[in-house]
Amino acid sequence: MNRRVFIALSGLTVLAGCGFQLRGTEDPLGQLPKSLRIKATDPYSSIVRKITRELTHHGVQIVSTTSAPALNLTLPKVAQRVLGPVSSGGDQTELALEMTYSLSDQIRISMVPETEVRVTLIYIDSNAATSAEHQSVAQLRRSLEDSLVQQIVTSLRVRYEQAVEQTKKSKTN
Repeated sequence: MNRRVFIALSGLTVLAGCGFQLRGTEDPLGQLPKSLRIKATDPYSSIVRKITRELTHHGVQIVSTTSAPALNLTLPKVAQRVLGPVSSGGDQTELALEMTYSLSDQIRISMVPETEVRVTLIYIDSNAATSAEHQSVAQLRRSLEDSLVQQIVTSLRVRYEQAVEQTKKSKTN
């Protein structure tokens, strides 16, 4: 038994020594501000709460003081359009959520200009007005909202790092 443990630990040590990492454990691209103030037309909407939760999960402290950069969020716009009929009798439908955000510093100078983030999915609408169909569409909308939150945080991470790098370059010139 001890020999097996020794061999397993030796193998793991060799893998760790050569730089092996499990998928999903590497540092994500970009960086986020250490603290943020969130400004939204409806700060209690589900999407704003999800964005706040996701930012907090990534180590961002959400504050209400004006000394922190402000993340300005609009409420998402929902768009639904029929793409065409399918042979099984329903319609192929596109569901889209679109939201904009911007980031300004303490003195309201734009760090990240207004950025539009859009997520879409396509599903088959059976044209049945049942509660199961409505629940299915509501579940799709929630999953689309979760995808939108992930896209916004990823986009903010990349755009904020670009703004920080640009600020560093302008200070050295």
